[in-house]
Amino acid sequence: MIPAIDLADFRVFGVTFHSFGLLVAVGVLLGHQVAVMRARALGLASIALVDRFTLVVFAGGFLGGHMLDAIFYHPEVLRRNPWELFMLHHGLSSFGGITGAVIAGLTYVRIHKLNPWVFTDLANYSFPFGWLLGRTGCAVVHDHPGRLTDSALGVRFAAGTRFDLGLIELALTPLLLVLVLVVARRTRRPGMISGALAVAYPLMRFPLDFLRATDLGPESDPRYGGLTPAQWACLGMFVLGVWMLARARTHDPLPLAHPAASSPP
Repeated sequence: MIPAIDLADFRVFGVTFHSFGLLVAVGVLLGHQVAVMRARALGLASIALVDRFTLVVFAGGFLGGHMLDAIFYHPEVLRRNPWELFMLHHGLSSFGGITGAVIAGLTYVRIHKLNPWVFTDLANYSFPFGWLLGRTGCAVVHDHPGRLTDSALGVRFAAGTRFDLGLIELALTPLLLVLVLVVARRTRRPGMISGALAVAYPLMRFPLDFLRATDLGPESDPRYGGLTPAQWACLGMFVLGVWMLARARTHDPLPLAHPAASSPP
């Protein structure tokens, strides 16, 4: 079994750092850099425009991530204190973040009259790079406890051995990264990257949520019709991904402005 190592906080020269926040911040910077490199390779609009696009997407992701986390995962807290909706440091939902990022990004694209398929692909091309560090943050703070288990994949906590779903998803996320790179290399039809990712991520996430803890009282994820909020979101995302792939097949490929720079280092 895997030993539980608590890396939630650490100190450097007397300054305390919170691992989750630090890793998420580095993930945001990495995602932004990858998006800029991809935009240059495709010869898209000015880099300043791409910078603002990624800023809007990340801001929408954090806002939506917390708001939907409060609404669907902690409704009892929200009923007691409606201001919890704006306490962004109190928790994030991955699908809430995705939803917020999509709404913010598409709003920006519409305002600036940009191609939504191209810019959605730009965001999703960089997504797995940042997600890898975000899920590393989840793994080091153990904020996604799973069911008790005697499996070799269990993490040995003081109160018992459990699946650590953040750690498991971290181990699977490189597959999403490889998928994005392969699709980007094989086709430049706008929408293909986003469609492929929207189909693949639910196939990975949906079964994992059956391993979530149900015995931790208020800390256990709520169920709606026997499924977690994330599982319901997986179903919707999968259908959306199939539709996007079908539409993307009708799009003309984008030319590469700088073929040698088509992939990040």
